[in-house]
Amino acid sequence: MTSVKKNLIHVAGNAVMDIRVRDVHQSGRQQVEAWDRGSVHFLKHPLEPSLGGTAATAYLLGCLGENVLLNTLVGNDTFGALLKTWFDDAGVCLLGPFVESTATNVLLAEPDGTPHWHYFTGKNVEWERSLSISDASWFYTSGFGQASETDLKEMNNLFVKFSSQGSKVAFDPGPWLFANVSQEQMQDSWRSVDCLVGTESELSLWYGCDSVTELIQHLLQLGPSQVVVKRGSEGAAFGEIGAEVQMLPTERIDNANAVGAGDAFNAALLHSLNQGVSLFDSVKTAIQLATNTLRRGKGILGAELIEKGHFREA
Repeated sequence: MTSVKKNLIHVAGNAVMDIRVRDVHQSGRQQVEAWDRGSVHFLKHPLEPSLGGTAATAYLLGCLGENVLLNTLVGNDTFGALLKTWFDDAGVCLLGPFVESTATNVLLAEPDGTPHWHYFTGKNVEWERSLSISDASWFYTSGFGQASETDLKEMNNLFVKFSSQGSKVAFDPGPWLFANVSQEQMQDSWRSVDCLVGTESELSLWYGCDSVTELIQHLLQLGPSQVVVKRGSEGAAFGEIGAEVQMLPTERIDNANAVGAGDAFNAALLHSLNQGVSLFDSVKTAIQLATNTLRRGKGILGAELIEKGHFREA
């Protein structure tokens, strides 16, 4: 078996420039002097740029002091230059070619919170580049917008490859793959996954169960040795082979910007597991960082809450 360096986490997936615009009225218009043929919106809040996609978890892992190698696509454009700066600041090394344009998502949020998403997805991840990595302690990826059956097949090839060489595999399917792959294909990909993580609603898309406990028990029979279910304001539930399902609560934060909380949870979970921390304490730490991210409302760039290797209180 190939020897594995415990200080390297390899992440593969998309990197997205997220731009949030609040209090946008999608209907009606404001007429201003001679501008009577257009729609002019005066915003009460500044535009809020942030990092999205699988790369957001890689960024926070870097902020936590992990040695992170990220296989993603970043554009040779203004947004790409900003993303490169963020990755450099976090100490994340990029594996992959620079492309023409960075994937971008503009979220227009109406005053009542109704979201309108506008995606430019860019090119697909070049999964085969990750085949050259042989010294990762963990490999992590997640689903993303327009991920296809082909993407899942290539993800699964990487799961098998990393597992065979002694690396641990973590996977968050997200909501994106549900419309493009079958239950059988998804189940097959979990056979080489060590830690399966996702929200209760997303994982329940694949297996509808009467309770989160039943859901976790069922998923543990399909290959993963650990399953972690994110439950929003109810905290998280988790289980592993040979142990009972457990649950941890969290603080409820109303009217919060939830963008980035799931990525923060995943980063803290992986960081703790990579340090040899128990699943119970890893989930506890993940809930803490996700809650702090919600409290700050700055998305994944609320990472000023993180010092190398530990967390500060908000």
